[in-house]
Amino acid sequence: MKTAYINETGVKPWNGVEQIDDSQFSTLTLIDHDFRCVWDSWCNVAECLVEEWPIKREWRSIGWGDFYSRTEEYLLKKELAGQIKNGDLFGKNDSTNIYSIIKNIPTLPRDITNSALEGSSETILIMQKSVPSIEQLWTDMTIFEKKVTTKNIKTFLEIHPQTVLCRFFDSETHAAAQFISMIDVQEKLVSAIQKNEIREITQREVYSYIHT
Repeated sequence: MKTAYINETGVKPWNGVEQIDDSQFSTLTLIDHDFRCVWDSWCNVAECLVEEWPIKREWRSIGWGDFYSRTEEYLLKKELAGQIKNGDLFGKNDSTNIYSIIKNIPTLPRDITNSALEGSSETILIMQKSVPSIEQLWTDMTIFEKKVTTKNIKTFLEIHPQTVLCRFFDSETHAAAQFISMIDVQEKLVSAIQKNEIREITQREVYSYIHT
């Protein structure tokens, strides 16, 4: 199986039951037989976008805010503090007691360590044109801390219309990588995909594509 892509209008998370058909948004999905292959294709596409979207950040939440003791919370904070470098940020949402972390990651896709992205579709990679305040970005991304949903992806992109949100999915039969953005960005993303000679399929063809 070679990587293929699906081009859709709207917000269409790969694992989401809820889909939003809104012509202001675009979802481009790369699909292949395993994570290694789809990651390689994602890197090829993202390399074509580096000049316009050079800033890359990784976000994830940690825990559900229920700590059995202050010691447990202290140990989590200590662990997170050990993961951050200059410019990274982790913090606690006081209204939910949930911690989340934003890391600055390399501009060049193949320099990115992808273990957190492979391990959970709830980890988000964002591509940005400029460097906004990481504190404000952290605040805006707390909407994802309990679950990444179709609605809060839509809300986030409305706040950050020049940002491309990327998610990754891995299963026994296939893997997928998604670029979700405002529709204005779609043409440039499709151009980057086509430069890599990745063929287009439709949602109706996905089942046969996976099982061929």
